[in-house]
Amino acid sequence: MMSSNTSAQETKLIDEWAFNVWTDNQDWCNQCDKEKNKLIFDDQTKTTQCTQCNHVETYEENKWRILQATRYVAYNYMPGKYFFTNLSSEEIFKKYLRELNHNDWSAWLIHDYVLAKMKTDKPTQDKLIETAKLTINKMNYDTKPWKTLFEKMDTPDPDMFYQVPQIIYEYAQKKLLEAVPKENPQTIMTNYTKTLNNIYRYSRWKEDSVACWITSEIIQLCDIESYSKEFYTKYFACDPVLENLQTDLLAGKPRIFDHKETYIQWELRLADNYLAESRALIGVWAAYYALTAKLGIHALWPPTKILDFDTKSVKKVTQIVNDPELFRFYDLATDLNSIDAPKACYYAKHFIQKVKDLLPNITSTEAELAKSTAYIT
Repeated sequence: MMSSNTSAQETKLIDEWAFNVWTDNQDWCNQCDKEKNKLIFDDQTKTTQCTQCNHVETYEENKWRILQATRYVAYNYMPGKYFFTNLSSEEIFKKYLRELNHNDWSAWLIHDYVLAKMKTDKPTQDKLIETAKLTINKMNYDTKPWKTLFEKMDTPDPDMFYQVPQIIYEYAQKKLLEAVPKENPQTIMTNYTKTLNNIYRYSRWKEDSVACWITSEIIQLCDIESYSKEFYTKYFACDPVLENLQTDLLAGKPRIFDHKETYIQWELRLADNYLAESRALIGVWAAYYALTAKLGIHALWPPTKILDFDTKSVKKVTQIVNDPELFRFYDLATDLNSIDAPKACYYAKHFIQKVKDLLPNITSTEAELAKSTAYIT
């Protein structure tokens, strides 16, 4: 019989995993990292304070501006979300008069319309068409350019989808560079790509393939080092969620996927790719994450549901699956990684194959036992 203490621990774990709204590590206290406690931001004092341990962090003016600009961009220009969310046609029109100039308002109208098309969200498309008609009538505009615009957006052309990440990137870049005009632009955009990578993980957990694609495309637009861009290109290219996405969207085919199973497949593809590049350590790492995801003790999201990649945890997982040879392959591959790359890759290959052989035989019962072993004891 499970003790009351164990039940309390399980309840706490479930609460920690209930990250139903996207959040980033910039919003968490670094003094209570395991609990991921949210911070209170005070713009006047340029400080953050933890709601649990009351730790106060004070920022320099420059760093505070970067922090707040990144947070603003992430929450206001979230990939996969409408800019004019939960607004009526009349309310969207009022933003045209009171808050946004013609070019900005039009850009976000295009963004929302094309996004709605990608999501096959006909009600939102109809609302935006009504908004355009309302604007034309109240401002006495010529109808022809607006008609041409909507006809262009309705053309079955995958290139039209690129309007969405392009618009988000342009406004995000402008906001970030305004915050710190004298800083190195690449440094700021590199920080932004890290945030986007976290958003990608969250979108994947929410099974939103459209948001995943938009996020990956924004990263490709960012002004970052070529090697970083190449890494992200290869990284996302292995994700089965993005396969044939544009073709399916144009055909109106629903994009339904299992975030856990496709994540496992993604990590195995990454493992094979890293091995082909003679990167034994990171190849083993990817395969290990595929295995622990199958066991239910690791996930791309939520951020608290992560089992560290180290000797202690690998040994524990080896015991769970009852395969001592798995740890031997891991131990040899990681030990030899820096001194004998060919031998490290030899053992990494066996580790990856061993994981592939184990995965089909892991039952849901074993996964539940793995969670108890890894987190409760």
